[in-house]
Amino acid sequence: MKFSEMWIREWINPPISSIELADQLTMAGFKVNELKPVTNIFYGVVIGEIVECKMHPNLHNVWITKVNNGDNKLLNIVCNAPNCRKNIRVAVAQIGAMLPDGRKIKLKTIQGKQSEGILCTFSALGITSHTVGIIELPINAPIGENFYNYLRLNDNIIEINITPNRGDCLSVIGISREIAAINHLKLKKIKIESIIPTINDIIPISIEVPDTCPQFFGRILKNIHITSPTPLWIAEKLRRCGICSVNIVIDIVNYVLLELGHPIHVFDYKKIDGNIIRIRFSKIGEILTLSDNNSLKLLPNTIVISDCKKPLSIAGTITPNKYSICSETRHIILQSAFFTPSVIASQSTLYHMHDLYSFHYARGVDPSISKLALDRVTSLLIRSCGGYPGPIINMTNKSMLPKPTNIILHRTKLDKIIGFHILDSEITHILKRLGFQTEFSDNIWKILPPTWRFDISIEENLIAEITRIHGYNNIPCVSLCTNFITDRSHASTIPLSRIKNLLIDRGYQEIMTYSFVNYNIQKLLHPQKIPLILKNPITSEMSTMRLSLWSGLIKTVIYNQNRQQKQMKLFESGICFIPQKNAENQVNQDLMIAGIRSGLRFNEHWDLTKVCPVDFYDIKGDVEALLNITNKLHCIRFKKYTHPALHSGQSAAIYLKNICIGYIGMIHPTIQMKLNLRSQVLVFELSWNMISQFTLPKITTISKFPKNFRDISIIVPNKVASESVIIECKKIANEDQLIDIKLSDVYTGQNIAKGFKSFTIRLFFQSKTHTLKEEEISDIVNKCSIILKKRFHGTLR
Repeated sequence: MKFSEMWIREWINPPISSIELADQLTMAGFKVNELKPVTNIFYGVVIGEIVECKMHPNLHNVWITKVNNGDNKLLNIVCNAPNCRKNIRVAVAQIGAMLPDGRKIKLKTIQGKQSEGILCTFSALGITSHTVGIIELPINAPIGENFYNYLRLNDNIIEINITPNRGDCLSVIGISREIAAINHLKLKKIKIESIIPTINDIIPISIEVPDTCPQFFGRILKNIHITSPTPLWIAEKLRRCGICSVNIVIDIVNYVLLELGHPIHVFDYKKIDGNIIRIRFSKIGEILTLSDNNSLKLLPNTIVISDCKKPLSIAGTITPNKYSICSETRHIILQSAFFTPSVIASQSTLYHMHDLYSFHYARGVDPSISKLALDRVTSLLIRSCGGYPGPIINMTNKSMLPKPTNIILHRTKLDKIIGFHILDSEITHILKRLGFQTEFSDNIWKILPPTWRFDISIEENLIAEITRIHGYNNIPCVSLCTNFITDRSHASTIPLSRIKNLLIDRGYQEIMTYSFVNYNIQKLLHPQKIPLILKNPITSEMSTMRLSLWSGLIKTVIYNQNRQQKQMKLFESGICFIPQKNAENQVNQDLMIAGIRSGLRFNEHWDLTKVCPVDFYDIKGDVEALLNITNKLHCIRFKKYTHPALHSGQSAAIYLKNICIGYIGMIHPTIQMKLNLRSQVLVFELSWNMISQFTLPKITTISKFPKNFRDISIIVPNKVASESVIIECKKIANEDQLIDIKLSDVYTGQNIAKGFKSFTIRLFFQSKTHTLKEEEISDIVNKCSIILKKRFHGTLR
């Protein structure tokens, strides 16, 4: 969030520089992403008043003005702004003035008329604003005063990264509390007087969901002037916090939201039917009419704010609709309510409404300031645009409101966790500075958190707060002292790093993705499996616990392909979550390792005349190299398998001694098209627990006798796999003589009948005791030939 440093210093003003303040916040857990001035320095710009304004004789829509800048002489200035007119106060850059972009103002002649300066726009002064035309200042702006000082531009914008658990710091007062605690200072007290009602109008409130909305404050305000300009000091503070000015009512509501951190909803009183406000569940098929005359169909069990006939808004969100205030509004209803954070978070995700209100409600607001915020808004509205306030309508169910929890903090646990000793008095002082009520005796603190610290519920939370305010930089530097413990891991266990290094050596890059994945992508890959759905996902793109690592790998490939990356070899290791009723917590958490390849087999090179895309055998080679580390490659079988995510003709299940340990193959063309993958994508995934154990190698002597080989060419039906042929040969031969068998060639075509193919199997022979004779080799070859013909109904070529 963005905050004005000057606004913060109105509440708490520590005697430190802006840079030191930013460092303090970062070290306290609020990372400052950016600290920048509101605008660059400029000079020579003063407040002036247009006393005369007439059309330029030679130019269309160009004005010749006379401007009083506080000197005795009026300035002649040519201006083409659409809002240029007589009797308005403006920012005047005089001759010799220096603008933020380094431009120096000089005397100019425009179509025969001299211009002794310029009338400034916000953009000319380096100030971000959506306002069109020259700057218009309040009528009481002092003529001749330095504009830089008048607008208090000697200010910085601090952009702070606030963690989701610290909803109390999404406001100026919340950040100021933290700064006060860090610097041992007292925060300026909130002084807002209760509003005395001048009318007796009220509206009945019906809360039908008290567990979701345990508190509601409301007030009717009549005869406001909604077209009144927003005070410059409010509009400027909003602008520096990144919020555009809308109208006087919305601006004041946003101002109080930033100041106190409590949302206030506003409704047009005249548009409410039946003179009643209801907080209830939506009805089946109910529709909310939006401001652009479109309609939003409400989902069942949505918490809505309604009158007796229709829904007015979805609770806890800004929903622009036809019942919102407009330029003709005169009477309004202000609502300051407390909603259960989890409900608002769920609704804003369902309807994709991520606005300031839902952002605050989803992270929690302090119910103790609901009335205070309502009085603050009412006070500012009456002061800025008039109106007659009614009495406060209070509907509070105290039994349903969240209550701070008493927490016991033990000295022994504190010292054990933080690893060093903090004095008892300092701990008590830190807790009191943070607003906690404390009692200390016998090395035990009894602590009651303040209402705004809804993130504090257990002892560990308190320990984190004490350490944070004490200062991470004040933690003593102590050398670690430990006894050396030898690695007791069994020699037969492969470290995961060994597998990672092998894949990196083969050109892969490791990635790390979230365990939360896109539901739609995962549904395409695993349509028959039911995943774990998150109740409160971070985004809709991360709503499901992953069933495999493929979802994250494919999403990464899509991301890189969209950025013109063609060659990709990626891998990842991580936990996958497979629901299973008889497992612990009804879910299996399996450590998997997976890879993905896309693009060409080789990088582009001028000497490569043929471009070959990566295919099934390329990634199969990578998997075999990985499995070879286990020394169990001879026990591995790749069996044809139809996986819903993979191409039926280019996929396989990987088995280790009849146990399935993973899958490999090309992504199915239909899925490839749906995900807009631009080239063939091949994947594999293995269960780490199944392959992490390896067979210890045995030391054997190297034969000093010559090696021989013979080929067997056999014609077999197409359905016969080469692996089956090789396995049959291995059953026949003595390993001391037949040391290896490889597939040498596969042939279909001329002289081969339809439905058949020719395998050429190469047999390698070597003995450790003698040179093999031709009779011994021929005997093994003949045995293999006879068995293969009989087993596979084959014909020798």
